[in-house]
Amino acid sequence: MSSILLLSFNNLPNRLKPCFLYCALFPEDYLIKRKRLIRLWIAEGFVEPIDGITPKEVAEGYLVELIVRSMLQVEKHGAGGLRACKMHDLVRELALSISKKEKFGATCVSREIVDKAEIRRLSIQTTEREINSCTGMSELRSFLVFGALEKLPSGFELLRVLDLQDAPIDRFLDELVYLFNLRYLNLKRTLIDELPESIGRLRNLQTLIISNSKIKALPKAISKLVNLRHLIMFRYTGDHYGFIYLNGTKAASDLSKLQKPQVLHSVESEGKIIKGIRNMTQLTSLGITNVKASDEMDLCDSLQKLELLHNLFLMAGDEEEFLQVNLTPPDLQIVNVTGKLEKVPLWLGSLHNLTRIYLRWSRLEEDVLPHIQALPNLERLSLINAYVGEKLCFSRGFIKLKHLRLFKFPLLDSIAIEKGAMPNL
Repeated sequence: MSSILLLSFNNLPNRLKPCFLYCALFPEDYLIKRKRLIRLWIAEGFVEPIDGITPKEVAEGYLVELIVRSMLQVEKHGAGGLRACKMHDLVRELALSISKKEKFGATCVSREIVDKAEIRRLSIQTTEREINSCTGMSELRSFLVFGALEKLPSGFELLRVLDLQDAPIDRFLDELVYLFNLRYLNLKRTLIDELPESIGRLRNLQTLIISNSKIKALPKAISKLVNLRHLIMFRYTGDHYGFIYLNGTKAASDLSKLQKPQVLHSVESEGKIIKGIRNMTQLTSLGITNVKASDEMDLCDSLQKLELLHNLFLMAGDEEEFLQVNLTPPDLQIVNVTGKLEKVPLWLGSLHNLTRIYLRWSRLEEDVLPHIQALPNLERLSLINAYVGEKLCFSRGFIKLKHLRLFKFPLLDSIAIEKGAMPNL
């Protein structure tokens, strides 16, 4: 079996080999989320540039090819396609063996790091709260933590990738701001509640993930991170069907100096935040919370400038605040709107690339279905407290709809589904 697997590895194109080996740094039977893996590959420099195609799209192609070759297993499918994958135990053993031989990376399952020579990538998978430093640490390019580690070893001068997702760390470590080469920093679901102003020293940082941590506001120095491409900072409340099911993060300064972001999700609307977004012309995914009626003009003006935008999330400041959105980028694929709507937006039925629509707490008196039934690519529709009428009618249309969620319709008496509607549901 090992020789067959080795032959499969040797037959991989060179561009896929490091991507494959990297998956072995995740623990055995670990559910590897697609988005996380792709961001890590990009940060590591594994993704080759191709004209006219984003690095994310190229990396997604790599992932599909590894799955087709049975080097990875699909574990979760969602409305947007592949969500997560796993590496088979035998395949992982092969990958770890090759990684050690080629000095690609290593895993640590105890307090001591066994292989201390020329480590490039290290994955900590131990219940120990602390591990011992060693001279090889100075060569590290990537450091991933899975487990109970609370204190990082020293000597990370060349580090490019630091992934501390779910680590029980409760403060931002002072030494991190001296990692000049750092490209990727993941603090998701840590206990950290504040980022220091000194984070502005990380001028090469491209990805900062603080989602579902304790951080509620960004420091002013965030505007100094001029190479930042992904700023992911939403916090789920746990109230999945309530109005405030997600919170954004406050920005203490004008974000307009950040002109390279591709993903900004989610920032709280305050001051000139929405007006400054118009300069972020590379945005493909945008989330804004606490949107007010008075933001209408600035919001429309900014959205008009974001021609590459594919994913838009908007949440009103409170349940009674009317959301006014009269113009959206033409290539949107995902629309997620939480807040009261006076009427169904005219543009909603004209976005032919839409694959997902989420309307929450819209409380429309008008049935939204006739406006969107002809959308040719719509696969997921979620309506939560979105309609206060008595009857919903699914007539012909919704030809690609696969997922439908209807919840909290206070006055609804009946749902009619005509023959030929939703053939794929």
